[in-house]
Amino acid sequence: MKKIITALLTLTMAASLAGCGSKPADEPTKSPETMIESAVDFYTEVWDALGEDRQFAAVGGDAEHEAEAPAKFAMTDENKETFEYLLHVNDELYDMLDDDTATLQHMMNTNTFSSAFAKLKDTSKAEEFAEDYKAEIQGQHWMCGFPDKVVVISVADYVMMAYGAEECVDDLVEACSEVAPDSTVLVDAPAVLD
Repeated sequence: MKKIITALLTLTMAASLAGCGSKPADEPTKSPETMIESAVDFYTEVWDALGEDRQFAAVGGDAEHEAEAPAKFAMTDENKETFEYLLHVNDELYDMLDDDTATLQHMMNTNTFSSAFAKLKDTSKAEEFAEDYKAEIQGQHWMCGFPDKVVVISVADYVMMAYGAEECVDDLVEACSEVAPDSTVLVDAPAVLD
């Protein structure tokens, strides 16, 4: 009798332990949330993920932090006009961004590729920022070279915005999703409306 009770207890324990570590098959696995220490560090990781074969001659940052890679762009009163010119950002969009920002532009023609990775002051405004940025880019009167598309990607408390040649922008989206699998493309649209 003791053997039967011992066997039943062993089976019951084994069955209950087997269920402890498993989760239902229909429960989706979530990507770990991307932790960002600085805009420059994150954008550098994305730039490196492109690999040398997809990188191009580029310059990033403001006059004080300029580099041939993603670099800090200080969001100061002195730099505001330059940032707005390079990224085609209006005053309202500029005011939505925090000082933790990195930029990268094509060295020969900013319409080939121009981008920024910036922290939002209010993360609940990411979609609003994305739609307003798309409208701002699509409302431009381009004079020297027409960019193909505009994208805005949400990553944690930040947005990645870019416009330019389709291949360059698509490569950026792919590299960003490699580095931050939890990133979300909020806008992927033509830069020029017919």
